[in-house]
Amino acid sequence: MLMHMRTTIDLPDDLLRRVRPFLEERKMTLRALVIDALDRAIETHPVPFTLREASAGDFGEGTGVSSEEINRAIDEAMGPSFQG
Repeated sequence: MLMHMRTTIDLPDDLLRRVRPFLEERKMTLRALVIDALDRAIETHPVPFTLREASAGDFGEGTGVSSEEINRAIDEAMGPSFQG
């Protein structure tokens, strides 16, 4: 059994004016566009990963970089949405 939920979204007037020609050109409803956009957003969400062991340098001198430090730097650079 398919379940549907009605919801209301508020769109800026300018966005709605700009989207109307797009919808008419493609013979598409706003509902179909929103569903398509949400599906694509969910499908393309990046998957978190952990780098394999890739330590480098001489840790005795304090000049090395551990895999943990590399992973932390990647997570910080990618931001919270990347971290899941």
